[in-house]
Amino acid sequence: MDKCNVFPKIVVTLSTNNSEWESTVNRLLENISYIDMIEYRADLCAELTADEYIKDLKMLKEKFDDLPLIFTYRTEGQGGKGGKEPHAYYELIKEILAAGVIDIIDIELLLYEDLMDKLIKDARAHDTQVLISHHEFEHTPSSKELIALYNRMQGLGADYSKLAVMPEDGRDVLKLLSAVYETKQECENHIVGIAMGEQGKLSRIAGGAFGSSLTYGHIGEEAAPGQLHVKQLKSLLEIYQ
Repeated sequence: MDKCNVFPKIVVTLSTNNSEWESTVNRLLENISYIDMIEYRADLCAELTADEYIKDLKMLKEKFDDLPLIFTYRTEGQGGKGGKEPHAYYELIKEILAAGVIDIIDIELLLYEDLMDKLIKDARAHDTQVLISHHEFEHTPSSKELIALYNRMQGLGADYSKLAVMPEDGRDVLKLLSAVYETKQECENHIVGIAMGEQGKLSRIAGGAFGSSLTYGHIGEEAAPGQLHVKQLKSLLEIYQ
């Protein structure tokens, strides 16, 4: 049975400092009809304490309670601006989970396995879904290697398994989409595949046809190479689907 051809949820990525919250909230409200989920990119905001991040997250939940909220702290090694080493990264996410203010936690695949296991158990205890992510900026692995990464994420207990690659050409985009399709045929959980940059924009629009559950957009400035504004993204998705 073909489990693919889904209409992906649009995730808006927030990357703002506290002084800009009012304008960010206004932009969210202006574009609310194009948004299904919110990703709070902590590493792109000011370097805050866990309590300060939690304050921001509570504000978002109060104003947008019907939209699932994802917390992401992307480390430098995975293309973000977060400078925390593994144990500090673990402690931050542990505190965020304990606060009970998010719906989905993004955990990087490269985190030490013992820390990964603890965080997944914490997430389950706080009724929070787990998104395990991995980004490849240097090259696009083969479809076989990408499928192996997806399977590893599934084995760890991911509710969402997300891979993002930087393609050199259209063949690399097809490698990713093929891996998404093949993996989705074998599992019930959410598979997410994104090819970044100009070459990869097709994956953000057509990924749902291959089984990709989420696509990421912005409401101001792109937080990853090739991101589209959520309004444009929704329009293109409706045309394509």
